[in-house]
Amino acid sequence: MREASLRLFKSKIARNAASLYLVQACRKLVPFFTLPYLARVLGPSGWGDVAYAVSLGELLALFIEFGFVLSTTRDLAQNKSSDEACSLIASGTLGAQAVLATAASLLTCLVATQVPLLREHPNLLYAALFYGVSQGISPLWLFQGLERMSLAAILEVAAKIAGLVGIFVFVHLPADSWKVLVCLSVAPVVSCIFGLWMVHKLLRLRVPTFAMIWSALQGGWPMFVLRGGMAAYSTVNVLILAIFAPAGIVGYYASAEKISRAIQGLLMPIRDAFYPRLSHLAAHSPEDNARLTQLSALIEVGVGIVLSITTWLCAPMIMRAFFGNSFTAAIPILRILAVLPFILSISDAIGFQSLLPAGKESLLTKIIIAGGLINCALAFVLAPRFKASGMAFSVATTEACICIILILVVVRTTSLFRRQGAGRLDAVVSNP
Repeated sequence: MREASLRLFKSKIARNAASLYLVQACRKLVPFFTLPYLARVLGPSGWGDVAYAVSLGELLALFIEFGFVLSTTRDLAQNKSSDEACSLIASGTLGAQAVLATAASLLTCLVATQVPLLREHPNLLYAALFYGVSQGISPLWLFQGLERMSLAAILEVAAKIAGLVGIFVFVHLPADSWKVLVCLSVAPVVSCIFGLWMVHKLLRLRVPTFAMIWSALQGGWPMFVLRGGMAAYSTVNVLILAIFAPAGIVGYYASAEKISRAIQGLLMPIRDAFYPRLSHLAAHSPEDNARLTQLSALIEVGVGIVLSITTWLCAPMIMRAFFGNSFTAAIPILRILAVLPFILSISDAIGFQSLLPAGKESLLTKIIIAGGLINCALAFVLAPRFKASGMAFSVATTEACICIILILVVVRTTSLFRRQGAGRLDAVVSNP
């Protein structure tokens, strides 16, 4: 086991994880500088407007990305020995994203005419559109599928720093709230430009045909439904709360959720670094896949426990440091959400890392959709009465239900967490 651990530390998985942690560190450091500034410049109400627009942009990004970050990543990882296959996969995915971005933009402009906030603040609408489209078409699936996360990390860190500078230079008043989204769009725009250049250099891009686009959409559809179900208990929460609460309370919830999601993001490098290798092993060596899944689960759940305990203990200090004394009402909300890193680490390590690489996305999708319905039902019951705290409790309860279901499904349908020998673990973590 010790030798296997050393091999893991030196493997490509470790390098990808280190690159992803660099990205996550940058994503956490940027809010460390911007959130205190924006909270004081915009105030709870202005920050609530920004949170609403960001949530709208993230829904657009979800639609445009269409699950490709999971489906195309897996397809590229399983076919990376064939440049021809990878070219067809990449071309079809890019064509599908172009179609989806056009449809999403037109639909959003139509719906915005019925939303007072967006109708009265067109700059906020256009900024949300720009943010959503740039996030959605960013080809993260390419970097992950070909296990070239070091380049992606360098690009995102540089672009995040540029966006940080832009916020301090251009955002000074509540009326500048739309500029926040434009600055946040710098990183995905840069990633998209260099991602397309990388595709052109590494693969022979083709003009996507209808068949190629349709194939990409078919592959991404189960993942899109899966991520859509996840959005029903994550991204849409701010939009639902805004129906029942004023902008100031939305701002309190959004601030706690922002911190919580930033902390949860520390789990993503572990998941994203292991996912391509697990997808490859699921298709070629089920025994090795089982061993590596066990190892990733131990690492991710351990990190999740530490993050949850730290968040609960440090909630008052975190909120005051980032948002100031005017946001102390968000402290109880953050403490409710503090349980999420631990719950999500179990869901990721046992559920997603076991079922997705094995191609069982349809089963996982049903579970996630059920979770989304639970969250929406709880939100419409709790948010009108308990406002932000009710929404936080709805999210935590939903995640716990999903986690329990995932554990039961994996235990009953797979042999991944039965005792496995460790003899070949060193070979599993080495480069294929």
